[in-house]
Amino acid sequence: MLKLTLKCMIVTLAIVVFASCKATLFGGGIGNVVETRVELSQANFKVLGSFIGVATAKKSQISVKGDAGLVALAKADLLQKAKAAGIELSGSKTLINVTIDQVENKDRITVSISADIIEFNK
Repeated sequence: MLKLTLKCMIVTLAIVVFASCKATLFGGGIGNVVETRVELSQANFKVLGSFIGVATAKKSQISVKGDAGLVALAKADLLQKAKAAGIELSGSKTLINVTIDQVENKDRITVSISADIIEFNK
């Protein structure tokens, strides 16, 4: 009887330990939501810099809290870092080569956006 109880306790403990484990998930995307096709016959632009914006949130069992999504917050962080470097998105400046990465585990979700900022010559 004692051996059976001990075995049951070990099996139950193993189930609890392995059931509570969750792998970290990685995801990402490259591209634009609205795509504009530009064919350049000459280099009529200059690259102003490459920037990365990051946003992280704790994850509850119900949802991620906040008014804006993490992608929007990461983009705002990217634009803030560009502004701190003296580059604002205005006029003929735009983001290119936009990449979105997402890392998720049982406690947190982190989104990072990287992009180059270019300016077209006038």
